[in-house]
Amino acid sequence: MTAPRTTPTARMRGAAVGALTAAMAVAGHGFGGGGFPSTAALTLLVLGCAGVGALTGSIRGGGVLALLGALACGQLVGHLALSTALAHQHAGADLSPRGLSMVLGHAAATVVCATLIRAAERLYGPITRVLRALLRPTPAPPRATAGAIRAAGVGAAGPMLLDFAISRRGPPAAARA
Repeated sequence: MTAPRTTPTARMRGAAVGALTAAMAVAGHGFGGGGFPSTAALTLLVLGCAGVGALTGSIRGGGVLALLGALACGQLVGHLALSTALAHQHAGADLSPRGLSMVLGHAAATVVCATLIRAAERLYGPITRVLRALLRPTPAPPRATAGAIRAAGVGAAGPMLLDFAISRRGPPAAARA
């Protein structure tokens, strides 16, 4: 049994989910007041987001809801990676203004990522068609040789083919100039 093949857009979607989730998790976390990560936190974040991106890229099909779900999971993984490494822990549901601003920051990052990825998916087809047309090698013009012309039947039948273009009209035989 062979594994199902994924489309190029599914792989690109996975890569975009992984990369944008990491970037937007840092932005959402910083916007929410959680601080910006150190090198250890970034390493943990990249590993987690790469895993989310790989899982997203392996999903065949999937619409907007699957994309939003993958991005929400990515934001959760990103938040957990950043909060673990930055040592700010949550004790249950954090309904403080800082906690709500953190949730809103991650939610806004999810919506921004989904919008960017959907726009890129819509533009993938037209952009690749234009690039293929621009980068397609042009064939060399055929060289006409005497052998090729005779092989095509023009050499021997030339007078018959050009008969319509040659005028046979001349002065009457009886009239002399």
